[in-house]
Amino acid sequence: MLLSVIIISFNGEKYIGQAISSCLCLAGADHEIIVVDNGSTDGSLDLIRSIAAGCGSPFRIIENHENKGPGEARNIGLAHVSGEYCMFLDGDDWLEPEAIPRIVACLQEWKPDVLMFNHQQVWPDGRKIPNVPNRYVDLGDRWADLTDPAVRKGAIRNLHVPWNKAYRMGFVRDHGLLFPCQTYYEDMVWSIRATVEAAAFYYIPDVLHNYRRHPQSSLHTTHDGHFNIIRECRRVEALLKDHADYRQWYGTKLYGYMRSTLFGVINTGSRIPKAREGDYLKEVSVLLKDFRRMLGLRGPDILSLVAATGDSRMYSAVSGWAVRVNRLKGRMYKLRNRVLK
Repeated sequence: MLLSVIIISFNGEKYIGQAISSCLCLAGADHEIIVVDNGSTDGSLDLIRSIAAGCGSPFRIIENHENKGPGEARNIGLAHVSGEYCMFLDGDDWLEPEAIPRIVACLQEWKPDVLMFNHQQVWPDGRKIPNVPNRYVDLGDRWADLTDPAVRKGAIRNLHVPWNKAYRMGFVRDHGLLFPCQTYYEDMVWSIRATVEAAAFYYIPDVLHNYRRHPQSSLHTTHDGHFNIIRECRRVEALLKDHADYRQWYGTKLYGYMRSTLFGVINTGSRIPKAREGDYLKEVSVLLKDFRRMLGLRGPDILSLVAATGDSRMYSAVSGWAVRVNRLKGRMYKLRNRVLK
């Protein structure tokens, strides 16, 4: 068995059929499907069973009697993998028809530790927005060997999620890759470690994964769990402290990624409870200061300085200005690409 596709399902009766079907009926694709049902209370588990009964592909269902969170559910799926490689699919997302054959062919040809592919965001109004290229990440429109760190650092500011990659299981086991048992931001350190620790790393620009954007996502809830992003960034800091080579090649890029992610959490205005916004800002400011010291970065960071006050109103005013500047940069990037084409 070459590839194991791990699908995580929780109360996804509306979407799970599409997710599973996007992995089925693929002639010649050497793969299996593992569905981990995370304690669903709707009709999704019955639907999964009915699909499995009429499926010609190797298919396993793992039933958790309670919702263990996405991280632990993925760990459980990993423990049942038979394939030489694994990849992940959330139960409300789906793959393009050519995804599995394309991934299998690339794994057979290159035998990488990690293969990264492109995805697109799919919005409720039907908009489809490819993730790469963007003004942070532009790897071109052809496959790329990113094994050399000097080349790979161009991908470091890509979205750090587990489902835009396939992983060699020997690599996963050798590096002890596991997800933390939490609901929020459980996937960031996994993806960053896989990206920087892989010996052989390849990228294909094909849009193979559809990432469904909808307001029911846990990321749109107001909850103290969003403070987890600070804890996960501390884990990235520890990783860089322990590995001078990672720090040299990827440190500045990872700092930029984490800074935008940390501030992005509060910029939504809906994730951090209002009473805790000051605490969040202060913790973020301390974290970024420690990072800058570790990396030897100089020069002021206006947002971080304002965040240190814990004054959420002042921060909101300054960040609003920064958002407008970033939007202008984004428009300039798109305009430049149009002119160059």
